[in-house]
Amino acid sequence: MEHLTINTSQNVEIEHDVASIGHRMLAHLIDYAIFFGYFLIIDLIMAFSLSHETTVIVLLLIPILLYDLLFEYFYNGQNLGKRIVRIKVVKLDGTPASFGNYLIRWVFRIVDNVLVWGAVSVITLIVNGRGQRLGDIAAGTTVIRISKKVTLSQTLFATVPENYVPVYPAVKLLTEKDIEIVKDVMRFYQNNNYYTNPELADRARTALENKIKMKTRQTTGDFFRTILTDYGYYNR
Repeated sequence: MEHLTINTSQNVEIEHDVASIGHRMLAHLIDYAIFFGYFLIIDLIMAFSLSHETTVIVLLLIPILLYDLLFEYFYNGQNLGKRIVRIKVVKLDGTPASFGNYLIRWVFRIVDNVLVWGAVSVITLIVNGRGQRLGDIAAGTTVIRISKKVTLSQTLFATVPENYVPVYPAVKLLTEKDIEIVKDVMRFYQNNNYYTNPELADRARTALENKIKMKTRQTTGDFFRTILTDYGYYNR
């Protein structure tokens, strides 16, 4: 499986699994199944209304034409197919894509998926190595897989016990992006042994300690969990 390494603003490298061609094709098949159902509904409407005016047909087809653009913009890089398969569009630096990025991907979809029956898209994905079709290359985006596990490290705010006393009041200096990095690092070590890449956690820990201007004797895992809980305390 291909991986995408993202270097965050804190100089912490986070590795994501790039969505495979199979996952992307499955998402497309689900979308096409949705389109097929939608076309059946249109056909029934046309049959019962006895109307076949071109204007009506065009208006009914507009949602299909704008499907990818609008869904990916309003649902954080996912349409229905991507949501079911658990893949999403992101920028190469790991940040959420903008409307401009989605628009470029949408415009290039004609070349990627329509011409030569999608062969251009498949060839580009294989050659590129970063999960990018032509539209992704032009937009500076890619498609990554989303972890199925929903754990403490994937929630923005940790559960805060009653009468909890924060350990690091300076955690208020951290941003949501800092907390997202903590979650990504914790997620990585849930799926991998710490000793496979100890530098990742060490760099993240050092960056956090510098931000809160405090050194700690806690283990790295306990430190991250405490940071999440403290952050949840101050932002609940």
